[in-house]
Amino acid sequence: MKRTVGIVALIVALLAGALPGGAARPAAAQEPNAWTSYDLNLRTGPGPEHAIITQLAANTPLILEARSDDIAWFLGRTADGVYRGWMSALYLSYAAGFSGARLPVSSEIVSGAQAPPPAPAPAEPAAPAAPAGSLPARTQSNLNVRGGPSTTHRVVGSLAPGAALTLEARNADGTWVLGRASSGQRGWLFAPYLVIEGDVMGLPVSAETVVASTQIVPPDSRYVTTFEGIPLGGFNPARVAGINLNQVPVVARSTATARRIFLMGRSMGRNPHVLAKVGDCSSEHWYFLKPFAWGRYNLGSYTNLQPVIDHFGESLAYDSEATHNGYNVNAVIAPEWANPAVCQPGESPLECEIRLHNASVAVIMFGTSDLLVMTPYEFDYNLRKLIEKTMDAGVVPVLSTFPGNKGFWDRTIFYNKIVVRAAWDYDLPLINLWRALEALPNSGLEEDGFHLGEPDVEANATNLANPVYGYTVRNLVTLQSLDAVWRGAMR
Repeated sequence: MKRTVGIVALIVALLAGALPGGAARPAAAQEPNAWTSYDLNLRTGPGPEHAIITQLAANTPLILEARSDDIAWFLGRTADGVYRGWMSALYLSYAAGFSGARLPVSSEIVSGAQAPPPAPAPAEPAAPAAPAGSLPARTQSNLNVRGGPSTTHRVVGSLAPGAALTLEARNADGTWVLGRASSGQRGWLFAPYLVIEGDVMGLPVSAETVVASTQIVPPDSRYVTTFEGIPLGGFNPARVAGINLNQVPVVARSTATARRIFLMGRSMGRNPHVLAKVGDCSSEHWYFLKPFAWGRYNLGSYTNLQPVIDHFGESLAYDSEATHNGYNVNAVIAPEWANPAVCQPGESPLECEIRLHNASVAVIMFGTSDLLVMTPYEFDYNLRKLIEKTMDAGVVPVLSTFPGNKGFWDRTIFYNKIVVRAAWDYDLPLINLWRALEALPNSGLEEDGFHLGEPDVEANATNLANPVYGYTVRNLVTLQSLDAVWRGAMR
């Protein structure tokens, strides 16, 4: 099924950039008129079913020649002339004044053999033979190297997936290990994110503090590029440049895209009175919205919210198959994480929840766990997959920024900007919970600086007359946002 909702927004954006008279920037100038926003597959035809010619790195300059009839795909070549093929329009950035809508329509199928094969990535050097008392290991994903055995120690480096290591020591409980990579990088790493050949508890205990190395190691541009200390994994930080979380409205607004998705969902038989929750433990907890379905709440001065509570009714208390402790944005769309007791073979948790309860709108919040295990590229990529799967099912996604993490504050802000950018790109309702919580003590978090603040007594979870706890504020701004979406897009 074509993602017509996202494409309409894209067409509007492209048309808005047209030059006077509607002319596209002339290709004869041989100046790039677009760039890849991410590592992006170049294909032989306009669709994911066509063969991959190569993968272009993020920020590759392009000259676009033609488009598919729905402007979802562009035919173009790299500015150096080495590669030519089709690219998804959603994952490109465009030069000022460029109008993709003015390119000619084409259905050309490009020969995959016309471009030379990409140069193989340099193999990670094998780890030297581990000396006595040490263990060989390798990284499973992008991983920070720290000066000491905890996240309170500064980052002294970063390793790519598959990096070979020799482990020298451990902390007392074996959760952190001191190691040296084949590149020469040395420091402390979180043991659960490593593949270790042997028993880590056999390593000697150490409390050594490692300082940043003065050795200059050429970074791998795909995996180790950093921005303000954050490994990007190919994500272009320019995509979130200029986003100020303190200026993004707290309460979501209805959008034209939300209205189109709702109407599509209604034609598919979606129930307009059902809400789905999609997220981690903060969305699974019964404090979040459930007491409003049970009649245990105090609206205080927010009596205007009673109609939206009545509208979504008992669905506010549904146990969602798309929420679970530790879920991240990838797990919720992966079939292997679905509950086999209620989900059908091959269903993801998201698909299972939509089938079971037939929701018309979904409140989606991820990031708290994601920033610990995903690069910005991976988070953005999987978030957009989740958004598109939700939209394709005729369910209106209402995105939410997520609470801060005191141990990773800069990273929290950066990943929340990715959420904002996605909501803007797809023209979707957005709740800025992060900003709403900033007015509370400890940013609305528990003493651990990680979990959303719980009320001191049960009744205060939904006491909107005194919204001073993390969950209370989340309930308030979520209901206000649902009210705006319901009135603006669902009536």
